[in-house]
Amino acid sequence: MTPNHTGALQLAAGLLLILALALPAHAQQQTMDGEAIWQTLEDSNWVKDGADDAERIIYTFTDPNCPYCDQFREQAAPWIEAGRVQLRHIMVGIIKKSSTPKAATILGSENPEAKLAVNRKAYESGGIEPEEAIVKETEGQVRENNFLMRDLGARATPTTIYWDGNDELAAKQGAPRPREMPDIMGSPKPE
Repeated sequence: MTPNHTGALQLAAGLLLILALALPAHAQQQTMDGEAIWQTLEDSNWVKDGADDAERIIYTFTDPNCPYCDQFREQAAPWIEAGRVQLRHIMVGIIKKSSTPKAATILGSENPEAKLAVNRKAYESGGIEPEEAIVKETEGQVRENNFLMRDLGARATPTTIYWDGNDELAAKQGAPRPREMPDIMGSPKPE
């Protein structure tokens, strides 16, 4: 077992324990397995990025000011564009003062997927401008996501949560290395 693999296993084990403690009461009454944890992620405030019928769904905590989130999205692009993967960006605001208003603007916009894409394209020049009316309505959702991220023990963006090849819940904190992408995406890189 390589040191990186050992670290990933420790993170996944820790994540399962932390996630189990962070689950709402209704989920705690069910079995403490990956399915209940996955449901908690599904019930969070996220933005879809990819096809509705994608083979694989991956949750990722995304801060609109995070360069590593942008890097991860670029690395995932071949799988998303091929229709194999749908990323679900759990929008958080932790890096800069402008992160929460930007994340709230993305979550509350009429077309969150498009607003997220605009932020990505404008990332190098500072990203989107927050829209105050939207921020007032949805900043509470961003705070909920921030608490969820904290409760799960995630300390970096992106933190990506997915089912591995053994049907075990796995997590990766920070931008994955290129060699890790096929395992996270669930298939070799599309050509």
